[in-house]
Amino acid sequence: MGRINTYILKQLLKMFGFFALVLVLIYWINRAVRLFDRLIADGQSALVFLEFTSLTLPWMIFVIAPIAGFAAVIYVIHRLATDRELVVVQSAGLSVAQIAKPVWGFAISLAVLTLVLSSILVPISQAQLHQRQMEVAENLTARLLTEGKFLTPSDTITFYLRHITAEGQLEGVFLNDASDPGKNITYSAAKAFLVRSEVGPRLVLIDGVIQNLDLTTDKLAVTRFNDFVINIGQIVSPGGTAAKRSEHFTSLQLIAQLISVPDMRESARFDMLYTLHQRLAGPLLSMCLVLIGFAVMVTARYSRFGLWRPILVAVICLILVKFIEGLCMDYSRQNHDALWVLYLPLLCGAVLSYGIIFTADQIWNSDKAAGI
Repeated sequence: MGRINTYILKQLLKMFGFFALVLVLIYWINRAVRLFDRLIADGQSALVFLEFTSLTLPWMIFVIAPIAGFAAVIYVIHRLATDRELVVVQSAGLSVAQIAKPVWGFAISLAVLTLVLSSILVPISQAQLHQRQMEVAENLTARLLTEGKFLTPSDTITFYLRHITAEGQLEGVFLNDASDPGKNITYSAAKAFLVRSEVGPRLVLIDGVIQNLDLTTDKLAVTRFNDFVINIGQIVSPGGTAAKRSEHFTSLQLIAQLISVPDMRESARFDMLYTLHQRLAGPLLSMCLVLIGFAVMVTARYSRFGLWRPILVAVICLILVKFIEGLCMDYSRQNHDALWVLYLPLLCGAVLSYGIIFTADQIWNSDKAAGI
């Protein structure tokens, strides 16, 4: 029995590594191409591109790992069935629940991996990526400080600066923002100042006008102001200057903040608690996905047309559980007292997988359970 468990576990780990590598490469190439175009267009070096892509790898692995684990179980059990190895094991008197022992070991290993990723490695890498995005946004903003030239840091942004005084005051500022498909906004000001903040650079306009053109109705709204603040970093580099969120902190840091700051705002406290529960529920759900794939495949009847039907059933079960997970996440987001709902997909997955296993073993039949 020990050799059989070791053999199945080795096959699962080997195929998990293969599927994880393939899926991560596909996902990484897809994101890297878009990231490369944006960074190179902004004048960044290849080293910045490599740094950004390396910082996204932990998050990619975390997203891919449950799917790779599910695919590994489907492939290994399918191969055991087609090579008649599964028939030999069952003929030796092993029940489906006993065959599931190495699968349980694989599922627990996968859960530990995803837990470490979601609780430690992903938050650290995302925090570092957030910091580098802010630095890049500030560098891009600094490039706008060129007198007498119309600059286009992106396809939808046009910036002009007439003069910079010795004190750092900007004079004759023009900014056109066409990033919204339905609007075209033009800012113009006699004076301006570029200031830094915790969430990125800000452009403070003095004595100016905002012209907001609605492209659907062709109506122009003109607003005059004495002073106005623009998140210039967010305009130049969208998504790169947002404030740090709970996803940027490790689980231990979130727990420490919840304990040390008892008078925290309710919304911030809920956001931290939601993140912690989600980081725990996600790895546990990956175990359920592995067990569902195993249960459907190992209990499938032999067919000379292959095992495409149980594979399709397993994929449908996967989609169903992930759909339930999405519904539960949306519900718990809207109801702050319903964080327990995040664990309902785990219950559904456990009931589904072991319902199939117990039905195959017929544990209510004492003679069959005893191997008679």
